[in-house]
Amino acid sequence: MNARSLIDGDAPLPADWPRTLVIAVGNPSRGDDAAGPLFAERLSSWLNDQEHNPDGSRPHDLTILCDQQLMVEHAYDLRDRDRVLFIDAAARQGEPVQWQRVEASASGPAISSHQCTPSQLLHLCTHTLQIPPPDAWLLSLRGEGFELGAPVSAAMQAAMDQAWDAILAWVTTPDVHGQPVNQAAAPHHA
Repeated sequence: MNARSLIDGDAPLPADWPRTLVIAVGNPSRGDDAAGPLFAERLSSWLNDQEHNPDGSRPHDLTILCDQQLMVEHAYDLRDRDRVLFIDAAARQGEPVQWQRVEASASGPAISSHQCTPSQLLHLCTHTLQIPPPDAWLLSLRGEGFELGAPVSAAMQAAMDQAWDAILAWVTTPDVHGQPVNQAAAPHHA
C-alpha cells in the first residue's frame, strides 16, 4: 500500500467530525521499520470493516497514507486536515511506545526534497503554504532491528499490539485536540 487514501469519498460525514490523517512511515523490507506500513494495513482493514451510520454518513473522516519516508510533498497532504497522526519506528528511544505532540519547527536535519521531520512538515504548512497546520501527534515505536530482509521483531509486534487500542481511541474520538489515551500506551509530552 503506497500513499493513497482509504476512505469512501461518496458517503457524507457528520458535520462536526474532524478531518483526520494518519501518515504511516517505514520500509516494509527492513525489519522493525515495517511498523508504519503494518499499522497502515491494519488500520485500513479496520476502516473497511466499519459500517456506515444509520443516516448513511461515515463514522470517521479518516485518510491513511503510507510511505517509506516523509517528504516535503506530504505538506500538501496536511491541507484541510484538523489533525494528523504520524506513525514511525524509532531506533533509539526508552519506552516501547511513545506519544509526542508535534509542533511546527524548522530545526532538525536540513529539509530536502527526499526527507523531513513531522515538525518540519508543519513548519512548511505555516511558512510555505501559508495555512495553519493541523493538530499533530507522533506515535513512535521502539525498533530493535532494521536490516534489509529481516522480519519484524517480537518486541516490535508487542509494541504495536500495545499501541493499537490507543490509536483506535484517537481516530474514533471527535475531539480535535484530544490527546491519545490508553492505560497501556500513555502519551508522553515532548
